[in-house]
Amino acid sequence: MKQVAIVVTNLAGSGAEKIAISQAKLFYEKGHKVVLFLLEDIKTYDISSFDFPVVSLTNKKDTYKFLGKLGDKIYANILQKKMKEFGKFDLVLSNLPRADRVVKLLSHPNKYFVIHTSYKGELANFSKARFQKKQKLYQYIYKDENLITITDAMIQDLDDLDIKYKSVKTIYNPFDFEYIRSKAQESVDIDYDYIISASAFREQKRYDVLLDAFMLLKSDVKLLILAKKDSKLIEMIEQRGLSHRVEILGFQQNPYKYIKNAKLLVLSSDREGLPTVIIESLIVGTPVVSTDCPTGPKDILNGELSKWLVPTGDSKALASKIDEALSTYIQIDDESIERFNKDKIYEQFMKLL
Repeated sequence: MKQVAIVVTNLAGSGAEKIAISQAKLFYEKGHKVVLFLLEDIKTYDISSFDFPVVSLTNKKDTYKFLGKLGDKIYANILQKKMKEFGKFDLVLSNLPRADRVVKLLSHPNKYFVIHTSYKGELANFSKARFQKKQKLYQYIYKDENLITITDAMIQDLDDLDIKYKSVKTIYNPFDFEYIRSKAQESVDIDYDYIISASAFREQKRYDVLLDAFMLLKSDVKLLILAKKDSKLIEMIEQRGLSHRVEILGFQQNPYKYIKNAKLLVLSSDREGLPTVIIESLIVGTPVVSTDCPTGPKDILNGELSKWLVPTGDSKALASKIDEALSTYIQIDDESIERFNKDKIYEQFMKLL
C-alpha cells in the first residue's frame, strides 16, 4: 500500500478536473491511501461519496494568484504543511498549469505533471508577445520535471515549444466502464430526438461552429447542451434563431444518461487533450462526430471510427458528417476503447511507484 497525492486547481467542472477525481478513485479502489488536494475550495462535482480526504488549500478563488510567483510560493508552503499532516507520500500527481506552478516548488522526489491539453494548440492563435510569455512560463514549469502526456502527439508539441523536461511518457486517462454504464441506465425525461454537446462553454470549444453547423442540418433533431448557462451562449443561440431547437441543461452530475439517450455526440473544438466526453460517449454506445483537432480525437476515433472526424472550423463539413452519422448504423466495439479501461491504466501508473 502506497500513499498518493493528487493535486488540481479546483473541481469547478472541467474534464481535467474529472480526470483528477478518476486518478484519486483509481488509486483508492486499488487499496492505496489517497488525498486529493485543491488549490481552491470550489467543488461543482459531487464529492459526498468519496472515502478519501479532499483538502482545499484556500477557501476562495484566486486567493494568491494576483501575487504571481510569490503567490505560488505561498500555495506551495501551505501544500507542504498539509501533506505533512498525512505523513509521507510516495507519489504526487499534479493536474493543470495553475497546480503545476505550485507543485513545481514542492520538495518531493517523485512528482509527475499530467499534461491535459495541447499547449502548442493553445498558443497557436496568440499574439507573438503573448505566445512568447506563455511559452516561457511552460518552459519554466516543466524544465527538468517528469511529465505524463495523455496522447503521444503532445510529446511532439512539448518538443516544438522547446520544453526541456526530465522525462515524458504517455498514459491515457482512466475510465471506469462499469460505473459509467451503470449511471447511463438512469432514465431521462426527454421525449424528442437530440444530438448532444457536453463541453464547457469556452472559446476553444467553438460553439459558434457547432451552432452554425446545426443551422445547416437536414435532420430533424434538437441540440442538447450540457454546460453552464452563459449569457454569451444564449445570445449566440438567439442570434441564429435556434431558441426553439436548442436546450441548455446546465452542468449535470450524471451526464452519462443524457449521452446514452442521444442519437449522436458532437465535439467542435479547436484543441483538446484527450477529450473525456468522446470516450465516455463510446463507452455508453453513442456514436461521435468530432473535429480532428490537436490532440486526442484521432487517438480515440481511429480505424473504422476515423471517418467521423472533420476539419476544425468547418461548419459545412461538420453538418454534412452529422447528417451522415444520423442516417448510418455505427458499430462501437469494446476492443476499440479497451485501452482506456482503468485497470489497464493502473498498471502503467504503478510503474511510477
